Amino acid sequence: MQNILVLLILVELCIGGTDAARACNNYAGLCEKPYDTITYLGAHDSPFLNDASTGHSSFGNQFIKTTTQLDAGVRLLSAQVHIGKNDETGKRELHICHTSCALLDAGTLRDWLQEVRMWMDANPNDVVTVLLVNSDGVDARELEGVYSEADLAHYGYIPPDPDRAPPLSNDTNPTWPTLDEMINRNERLVSFINPLKTDKENAPYLLNEFTFLWENYYQVTSQDNFTCAPDRPADQTVLGMHNSGRLFLMNHFLYEQQAFGIQVPAIANISTTNSFHRKGALSDHLLDCSNDITRQPSFVLVDFFHVGPAITTVDIFNGVRALVGRFSRARSGHRRFWGPLLLRLQLSMCSCISEKERA
Repeated sequence: MQNILVLLILVELCIGGTDAARACNNYAGLCEKPYDTITYLGAHDSPFLNDASTGHSSFGNQFIKTTTQLDAGVRLLSAQVHIGKNDETGKRELHICHTSCALLDAGTLRDWLQEVRMWMDANPNDVVTVLLVNSDGVDARELEGVYSEADLAHYGYIPPDPDRAPPLSNDTNPTWPTLDEMINRNERLVSFINPLKTDKENAPYLLNEFTFLWENYYQVTSQDNFTCAPDRPADQTVLGMHNSGRLFLMNHFLYEQQAFGIQVPAIANISTTNSFHRKGALSDHLLDCSNDITRQPSFVLVDFFHVGPAITTVDIFNGVRALVGRFSRARSGHRRFWGPLLLRLQLSMCSCISEKERA
């Protein structure tokens, strides 16, 4: 199966862009692909910044704001939701905070979702995924109210069954809509919440994360310890997750352990973590996991996404070459990395074929 996966990637890399006028997620060749067959670059803890606005907080996971992340090609945004209160009225409201609102409060969930909505209004050919860690267990109706206040709810994608993941798409049976179909229906926002008790009547577009996704281990403090094995949901196997229809979210970020059990992003190592073909590199982790699960991960979640070739690596795995409408903030370009990664894919395929012949 590994040689088949690598061959599919090689074929995609060798195919030029289509003549379609629309560029879905910045590339015409993605329009006819089902949602679950594309790898989306994710900004881990998207709204939590390490910049002047936060006093360069050590808890910040990104250097640039959410809408600039989207401009640069990020299509998965993660954040943490906490119950807070309005400073003026004292009334309850939902905030996006890193671990605790006392550590890093990035404002209200409504305001952040409104920024996402305004970006989506201005970019009608893009499909965006939001992943919210529901730290205080807010129910679906309250979350739906905030989505509606932000005027974002109408973009929500509603699957055939919000309580069950469909089988994974394949060449003969696409079980998720294509990006083109989602754009035509204007259902361009996929929202996963963890945890969440779904509410089909009032908020059918708000989906419980682990009904639809699975993740590898995320509290990694050494570049030797990146893995592809299921960690959440617990006690699962790759085969079991494949058969369940869940999509793989690959965590690839590194923590630094501080006193009292506190973990902060390992910013000193970020150039290596997001690098190309080094120990603990994103490209190697992505290729290893693609081979292990015999398909591309659906999501790749990173810190400080524009440091190193993270977006370029994901583009290569998606076969993206002729970009349309993207404002690059990455510190590396496509041309430098296409050849080396293509060579690694070729060598990987040859190795897989040789192993099969020896067997």
